[in-house]
Amino acid sequence: MRAGSWPSILLTLAFAVIIAACHSKTILLIGDIANAYSVSPSHASWVVSAVAVVAALASPLVNWGVARVGERKAIIGGLIIAALCSYLASRSTDFTALLALRVIEGAGYISVVLAALALLIHTTEGKRRTSALAFWSVASPLGGAIAIFAVSPYIGGDHSQWRLAFSGHAVILLLLLLLTPLLPSINLANRAERKPLSKVFSLYTDPQALRLAAAVGAPLTVSLGLITITPAYLIGVLQVAPATIGVISTVGILSSVAAGLLAGFVLNLRVIGPLSVVAGAVIGVALEVLVFIPGVSTEVAIAAKIAQGFFSSFVVAWVFTSIPKMTRNGDLMGAGGIAEQALYLSMFLGPVLLYPLFALTSRAPFFIVLVIANLLPLFLLPLTSERSGQAGQAAAAHG
Repeated sequence: MRAGSWPSILLTLAFAVIIAACHSKTILLIGDIANAYSVSPSHASWVVSAVAVVAALASPLVNWGVARVGERKAIIGGLIIAALCSYLASRSTDFTALLALRVIEGAGYISVVLAALALLIHTTEGKRRTSALAFWSVASPLGGAIAIFAVSPYIGGDHSQWRLAFSGHAVILLLLLLLTPLLPSINLANRAERKPLSKVFSLYTDPQALRLAAAVGAPLTVSLGLITITPAYLIGVLQVAPATIGVISTVGILSSVAAGLLAGFVLNLRVIGPLSVVAGAVIGVALEVLVFIPGVSTEVAIAAKIAQGFFSSFVVAWVFTSIPKMTRNGDLMGAGGIAEQALYLSMFLGPVLLYPLFALTSRAPFFIVLVIANLLPLFLLPLTSERSGQAGQAAAAHG
């Protein structure tokens, strides 16, 4: 399979989607895991949070390792670690052991994700890279949607049914190993990316990298925080039937995925691309605020929530296509790593930071945070071409 071809790009994206599905498998199973181990749901929720926290914290070191061993070897190693831990978790009888396995599983996941992202960036350029990175932005929600369909039959079963989700995902990860020979086998990291261990954290002194992290983290922290708030709001305030929540969530996710795929083509258009980002940000945040305005009808709130996901996805897709621009001396892997680190941190911080604001007597602080977080990327990243990123690569290649 030729590196940088569309079949190669789609295969690389498939790795990211399946990893996102495996990471998301526990979100719907928290209640069953809590019952199986006789712990509280808040305690059991750490089987989800542990993966996100470890993936975020390990990101710089994993990126350093990927640059040393090469993308394909890092993907293979990550898949084996994640599959083994997922299987052992399905057999675990102790909650502490389950949590420890999820920590190691998260390290395996981030190895696959960062290596796949590096592969995507290294084997594409120009408009094809823009499309590929826009598609990458929907890998996580698409994986989440797949997880909902795959895991839902095991919800509420006896104490052992949830274990089938873990062992089943272990089998899927091992089957994914069979596709790794189709990936490029050479190490594509450039000189700037093969930095010594002592300089792993030097990227955090780069203002451009920090702007990229904020541009990724701000809207996604709000978006992922709303995942926990919206169902409770729709059920408790707007009297939506609990059975309907899953349908709304699924349609909303698919709407976001469709928008991300469309953005992969629209963002290549010189004038329409930037306009779609600005329009998506403004319309998206307006619809998000509309959902939570006191007195809004149920029908309007549901329609606004689904449409909001569509428009906001243009912004998220654009942020990920900006990764090559926000690099110093051609360190594309470093920029991609800090973007993914911000993504995983937002998974953990979203519910923690947003729910207390929503619980206040006044909705004003909540609305202010929604507006600032969703519009912040427009002030942090340039709505320009990829020339600056390509120039950095050229400098690194000839340095």
